[in-house]
Amino acid sequence: MKLAIVYGSPTPPGKLARALDLAEAAVRERHPGWSTERIAPRTSVGPVVATWDDEAVERIGAADAVVLASPVYRGSITGTLKLLIDMLPNEALRSKPTGVLTVAAAPQHFLSAERHLRDILAWFGALTAPNSAFFVDTTFRTPDVDPAVLAELAEFTDQLVTLAESLGGRGFGPDPLTVRFSASRA
Repeated sequence: MKLAIVYGSPTPPGKLARALDLAEAAVRERHPGWSTERIAPRTSVGPVVATWDDEAVERIGAADAVVLASPVYRGSITGTLKLLIDMLPNEALRSKPTGVLTVAAAPQHFLSAERHLRDILAWFGALTAPNSAFFVDTTFRTPDVDPAVLAELAEFTDQLVTLAESLGGRGFGPDPLTVRFSASRA
């Protein structure tokens, strides 16, 4: 089974990428039947302009579970991540266990990006994991990460694996409103 981990930052890998590295390591260590796949934007030369290709959309659709990771930027997710989300068909996340991982400069931002992502994921009919992961960026400043943080990352990925294995690829619940409304208009 596969966990797709979306790196939703337009900047080169930094503290968010470090958190994702540790989450991937937890999956490899604790769930031998699972693999992880990092999905990151392509960047252009010159000013940072992040873009996504159709392959990113296909890889998310093919995954058994997904982590959407974003730095908190002005109280929300990055425009880079929003660009990818706008490319996704409803089926890409429908009934798919999906977790939210955010990193911010201050602890006061703990709910801002998560709240936005939970609303978006509800629109898709994703099975959003009940517990998100939030960290202040200084947590990943040095190579030595607090064992409590490592345990939290492991628990975060454990819930996604458990949800995906419990569903076994089956759908969950009625179609989201966006699908039902679109069908009634056709």
